[in-house]
Amino acid sequence: MSFILVPSEGEDLKVNAWNWRPTLELLFAYGVITEEDHVLMGLNGCGARVGAEKAQRIAEVVTRKLTGMNPGDRMLADLAVTSEPKKRVVVRPDMNDDEIDGNDLYSTAFEWLETFARFCRSSGGFKVV
Repeated sequence: MSFILVPSEGEDLKVNAWNWRPTLELLFAYGVITEEDHVLMGLNGCGARVGAEKAQRIAEVVTRKLTGMNPGDRMLADLAVTSEPKKRVVVRPDMNDDEIDGNDLYSTAFEWLETFARFCRSSGGFKVV
């Protein structure tokens, strides 16, 4: 599953759910998006919108998180930072929940967060489709 961020100005930005979900967790944890925003921005086709001012606040929060990271690092779903490479997991129907580390599975790279912060700064606001 992927999401497309459509800016008021500039090029669309596509992101997969593996990177988008922890990004939303960061924005929610830092209070830049509401619970309703968190839900709507995590669903395809619900038309979640982010105004220009909020996009700037999002860029600030993401940039603040990046100051504690280095290129090649990942932010896990619980917002912890690691330099360990992502583990490759093949999900099988017969797997138990304890065999899947969702915290590691849903993680996002420094490079994605950097790209997203730049996008937010230049977007003039955006919608999530």
